[in-house]
Amino acid sequence: MSEDPSRIEYRLEPSEPRAHRVIVTCTVARPDPAGQAFSLPAWIPGSYVIRDFARNIQALRAEAGGTHVAVERRDKQTWVCAPCDGPLTVHYEVYALDPSVRAAYLDHRRGLFNGTSVFLRPHGADDRPCRVELVPPPADGGAWSVATTLTAEETDAAGFGTYHAADYAELIDHPVAMGPALERVEFDVAGVPHAFVLTGEAACDRDRLAADLAAVCRTQADFFGELPVRRYLFLAQLGGGGYGGLEHRDCSVLALPREALPAGDAERRGDAYLNLLGLCSHEYFHLWNVKRIRPRAVAESDLAAESHFEDLWAYEGVTSYCDDLALVRAGLLTPAAYLERVARAATRLERTPGRHRQSLAESSYDAWTKFYRPDANTPNAVVSYYLKGALVSLCLDLHLRAETDGAVDLGSVMRAAWHAHGRHGEPVPEHGLESLAEEASGVDLSEFFARFVHGREDPPLADYLQPFGVRCERRAPSDPGEAAQSALGLRLEAADTTRVAHVLDGGAAQRAGLCPGDRLVALAGLTVSGGTLAARLRPYPAGVTLPLHVVRGEELLCLDLTVAPPPADTWHLAPDPGAGDAALARRRAWIGG
Repeated sequence: MSEDPSRIEYRLEPSEPRAHRVIVTCTVARPDPAGQAFSLPAWIPGSYVIRDFARNIQALRAEAGGTHVAVERRDKQTWVCAPCDGPLTVHYEVYALDPSVRAAYLDHRRGLFNGTSVFLRPHGADDRPCRVELVPPPADGGAWSVATTLTAEETDAAGFGTYHAADYAELIDHPVAMGPALERVEFDVAGVPHAFVLTGEAACDRDRLAADLAAVCRTQADFFGELPVRRYLFLAQLGGGGYGGLEHRDCSVLALPREALPAGDAERRGDAYLNLLGLCSHEYFHLWNVKRIRPRAVAESDLAAESHFEDLWAYEGVTSYCDDLALVRAGLLTPAAYLERVARAATRLERTPGRHRQSLAESSYDAWTKFYRPDANTPNAVVSYYLKGALVSLCLDLHLRAETDGAVDLGSVMRAAWHAHGRHGEPVPEHGLESLAEEASGVDLSEFFARFVHGREDPPLADYLQPFGVRCERRAPSDPGEAAQSALGLRLEAADTTRVAHVLDGGAAQRAGLCPGDRLVALAGLTVSGGTLAARLRPYPAGVTLPLHVVRGEELLCLDLTVAPPPADTWHLAPDPGAGDAALARRRAWIGG
């Protein structure tokens, strides 16, 4: 590769793993004659909230030709170097102790570096090629290796050395994982090498994981008709970082508990493992929907401030619908088990009062301030564009199938989006999926989107499912503890505690004056624990008013609680054994059996 004087050079060294410090340098051969500005993104695509990654940068200094260059801090994420002759090199430390999938983490066991957290952006140089040198940490308990989808330029057997990217946007879309115990579970999809990279030791049935992931990824590739990568990595961070994932152009970063991995003696796929496969399916679908079928607002953002648009449901909701759908089509989930998972999603939505206050379109705006920073009032204030978005996507799929006698479905719409936008890198304008759905189907969908996306109506799930041979029913919760909380209209922090996490709008708890943070002490003169709440409520019929003692701060309060029956807020879906031939045919075309 010939030298390019316009190229931006980076060097990343995990210098002190036990102190969580990373040393980074950025060299600009031709700095701005008026003074070169640098900044770090304020957020990372795929996670729509301001993260202020620059807060972790420390000890920044600059030099040119061995001479110190003055640096002025302009704002919380921008530094400007005094005018100088190049090359200009900026040195800085990054404190890396965020175990999530979104930022940077380093200790003596592993490292994960998202580019938005570690690579400063030289202003005016976004289109310049970049080269990155990855340096191993000092000897610290074993030889480390690297896993990344950056394009290698000159690397050793462990993966340390130089890599290149076409520009800054490409640079920050290829996270880097490293550690002394990286293990790859490898498989191919349509001749393209894939790997599930385990960062951290774990017992796992690797053959089963490889076979199941290959089936999921193959199903997604068949859905779109082509695979737009030359390689793909699932970078799995085991333990410590919660549960979730973040998509990138040729890979995804996952955080998951070790118990989600398949055990060697497992006779069936348990919920934890199915959730892992669903997470992988979700992030893999983003290869097309989000990373290449891209919202224009994100494509045009410099990541310095919020990028508002109304269509997050079309990117995250559609993907959330298609992730489990891929599992059933790959033969990893039975149709009945799939419907059970849809029922659980419908139940969660039913128990979210915020769906009456916020539309799916509005939820895209509030992602930046409410969704990613939940508080005690969140269930009353917001609706998830993942959750409701998935159910609306399901209804849209069934609606299109019914209106076109199976000729057009949501898959047809997504493939149209791929050919119109994704393959050519053409960003999707606002409400683009809505327009594509009407164009692909010839169906007037204006009322559908007005009611369920831009309005606050619940999609009539049962009405859409009945023609597909699915029986729907809503009942009170069968679990006594769950039923007690539903009857009271509250959510406890955990099943074994009496501290109130959420007080739901319109419920008995709110009418009694309970407050998030209250600790339940006694009901009708008898002490209460998380395990005895249901038993304390059981003797009393609806309409009876009982004294409820709670502790709020330092005060013991006595509130009047009027007992209410548990609402029928639990959905049950199952294949209808009495469905006619036409309904059975529709269901088979949708989810198989």
